[in-house]
Amino acid sequence: MSKAFTKEDSGGDAELLPLRPRSASGDKRYITLEGYRALQDELTAVQGPDSGAEGLTPLEAGVRRQERERRARQLAATLEEVRVVEPDASQAGRVFFGAWVELEDEDGEQVCYRIVGPDEAEVKSGRLSVESPLAKALLGKEVGESVQVERPRGAVEYTVVAVDYAPR
Repeated sequence: MSKAFTKEDSGGDAELLPLRPRSASGDKRYITLEGYRALQDELTAVQGPDSGAEGLTPLEAGVRRQERERRARQLAATLEEVRVVEPDASQAGRVFFGAWVELEDEDGEQVCYRIVGPDEAEVKSGRLSVESPLAKALLGKEVGESVQVERPRGAVEYTVVAVDYAPR
């Protein structure tokens, strides 16, 4: 493995560095206030006592400790790189970062997503990365407007049914 992809700071043992999402522009990545708080809470949890280490062998406990330390470093670095963006009242009715967007597809199926930063995105939980093709297509749209997005299964058209910035 190339030395460019390893870190050697602990007794010569190479450790694969985790990749963090990067903004396409290279600027600070955006995150919602809720996403920032969730990362802070996770950092606090991984830095605290490890109740899950009980009953592990010393080797297993050591591996678990290293994983927690690595995750703590990753979270701390991420928290330094992100910029919290809160909704602006002037955005009401239009899709921007942080919006909850209710969509309806061509078959009448409805889905709701929140447009969030890449560090907090999780489609199964309804959090769609602002850098995703669907989110990019939705930015600036209003209720009643439609967007067409290419998916692996083919193109789909969504109509914006509602836009809301209230916390859920």
